[in-house]
Amino acid sequence: MNCLLCNNNETKEIYNYQDGSFVKESKKYFANVRVRTCENCKISFCTNIVKENLDNFYKSIYQNFQNKKIDRFKEFNSRFFSQVLFFINHVKLHKNIKVLEVGPNNLGILPSLKIFQEKIYYYYFDQILLDHKHNNIIKLGNYFDPNTSKLPEIDLIWMSHSLEHIMPKELIKVIKTYHDALKKSGKIFIEIPNDVKRKSFNVPHTLFFEKEGLIKLFEKLNFKIIALSEIDGVDHFNFSNIKNENKTSKIEKKTFFNKLYLFIQKFIPDKYVKKYAFKHFISNGPNSNFPIIRLIVEKKN
Repeated sequence: MNCLLCNNNETKEIYNYQDGSFVKESKKYFANVRVRTCENCKISFCTNIVKENLDNFYKSIYQNFQNKKIDRFKEFNSRFFSQVLFFINHVKLHKNIKVLEVGPNNLGILPSLKIFQEKIYYYYFDQILLDHKHNNIIKLGNYFDPNTSKLPEIDLIWMSHSLEHIMPKELIKVIKTYHDALKKSGKIFIEIPNDVKRKSFNVPHTLFFEKEGLIKLFEKLNFKIIALSEIDGVDHFNFSNIKNENKTSKIEKKTFFNKLYLFIQKFIPDKYVKKYAFKHFISNGPNSNFPIIRLIVEKKN
C-alpha cells in the first residue's frame, strides 16, 4: 500500500501489531493485520483492515462502556480538563461556539468546556448516547462517514484519541471534509497517544503518527499549526533519582490524600468538593501513563 500523504510506494513493514487490552476481539476482527510505515512522512498505518470488522470490534467492546459509571464531578476529569486548559491557553472560547466531537465515548469534552463557556452548541458522533444535562446537544450518528455523514457549519472539532482510529484509506477525505465544515479560522484540537515513541501498536489503532507526521498531514491539507505539545507519561519519570527523602514523602502523602478525597467526595456538598478539586487536582496534567501529542490547527481560508 502506498503512503497516504506522498503516495510513496516504498513503505516498509517496520512495526507489528501486539496483543492489546481486548485480546479475544482483536484475534477475531484483526487477524493478520499489518502495519506499514512511510519514513519520509513519519506516518504508519494498517493496510488490510476491513471496515465491517472495525465496526463490529467497537460494538463488541462498547457493551462494557455504555453503563460505566462516571465520576460525580466529571468536569474535573484530568485528561479533558487538561486538554481544555491547553486549548484556552492558545484560543479564546467565544459564546455560542459550535463544537463537534468525534468519538467522545461515555464522557467527552462538553462537561469540561462548560466550565469556561456555557453557551455551546455541541454535536457528536459515537455509538454511545451521552447523558449530559445540556440544552444544545445533538448526536449526528454512530460513526462519521465522509461519504454519507452531513455536518453543520462548526467552529471547533474536538478529536481526543479519535484520529488514530480512522480507516487509513479515508484519512485524507475525512480531514478535507472537516476543513469544509469549519467556519472561517475554525480550529481542530487533536490528542493522540505517541504509539511510535512508546513502541506500542495495538488494536483498534489504525494510524500511528510521529510529531513530524502530524504537522505534514495538516499543513498539506490547508491548515496552520497553532500549538503543538509532546507530553511524556508518568512512567517516564524515575523517582529513584530523588535523593531528598522529604520530597519523596511529600509525593506519597499527596497520593494518599488524593485517594482519600476520591472516597469522601461522595458525601460532601458539591460546592465544597468542586472548590477543593479546582484548587488541588486540576493542575495534575493529562494523568496519562503513556506519552501523548497535542495539536491545535486552524483552517486556512
